[in-house]
Amino acid sequence: MNKLSKKQIIFLFILIFGTGIATTQYFEYGMMGLTGFVLAYLGKGMRKIKPQPPNQP
Repeated sequence: MNKLSKKQIIFLFILIFGTGIATTQYFEYGMMGLTGFVLAYLGKGMRKIKPQPPNQP
């Protein structure tokens, strides 16, 4: 596992943990953050460029 993916995992854990704490203390803001995170995560998957198969004559 390279350093970049390890940083991403740590950041994701902190984001989820912080959202969980925010959800219990400030429910409306926590749900807003969680919804934004899910939409951004799903949007990233939809933006990925899929490889095109080569044209066969």
